Amino acid sequence: MTITTKYICPNITIDVGLVGLKKFYVYNYKGVHYRVFNSLINLRDFIASGYESCVFECETEDELEEYLCCEKK
Repeated sequence: MTITTKYICPNITIDVGLVGLKKFYVYNYKGVHYRVFNSLINLRDFIASGYESCVFECETEDELEEYLCCEKK
């Protein structure tokens, strides 16, 4: 479940959500590339320096939903 969406620029959004009791951050680039982070620090490191610390990466919203559904279990 998405709690909030922040627009970094027209092509990039950050979705903050909950899956069960876990908080996650989804970096969405143009709706064609998604990265899931399990902490705000890891997300900030990625934005600031490109440091790859995501826990999941995909290219479709369907893949993202499938991953997040599996995280509920």
